[in-house]
Amino acid sequence: MPGMRLFSYKMTTDSGFAPNPFGRSLTLATCKPQMRRSRKVGDWIAGFTSAELAGDPVGSERLIHLMRVGEKLHLRDYYCDTRFQGKIPDMSAGGAVATVGDNIYRPLRPDADIWSDFEPLGDIHHCIEADHRKDVSGRYVLIADEFYYFGSGALVLPPDVRPNVPRGQHPQGHRTPPERARRLVEFIRSKYRPGRHGDPHEWPASGRGRCV
Repeated sequence: MPGMRLFSYKMTTDSGFAPNPFGRSLTLATCKPQMRRSRKVGDWIAGFTSAELAGDPVGSERLIHLMRVGEKLHLRDYYCDTRFQGKIPDMSAGGAVATVGDNIYRPLRPDADIWSDFEPLGDIHHCIEADHRKDVSGRYVLIADEFYYFGSGALVLPPDVRPNVPRGQHPQGHRTPPERARRLVEFIRSKYRPGRHGDPHEWPASGRGRCV
């Protein structure tokens, strides 16, 4: 895996919303706008616990999810894509999964691009203008073609495969050297099948709508 690019960040909430590990794939459609703009197809992203989320101090963060970006889709196209209609939240449906959908921005015009071109759905924090602006500024949805989501069963990684984890919040993710990134991916692949291996920390969706 020459030149592998892996970026790590810390999550302050894990409600199944951002990222959303349900449906066809794990997706990151809201929050982390700089990461969503700057990451490329083929990049890996690793989300870790934080003191705020799980009481894990700096240096002891655990792996919540690992994803490879397989597709980068504009928000307006994400909303209209038939593959992701199941990620449009449905508050009337039974079960928590239906309420944490991240496909929450309906384009108001075919070339929707700025925050005022999108209508936020549902009674969630994105109805607040500042959050609406921040989310839409990310422009893109990152869609995994390979992912491992552990949620509340977040993993303690051996030191030799642990990537660079930022001490605090990092808007674009902290990059790990390619060789160590390769060791992490090979370690996870050797022990787990792709997919979801646990429920979010905040489940059922009590933390819905809050960002990482």
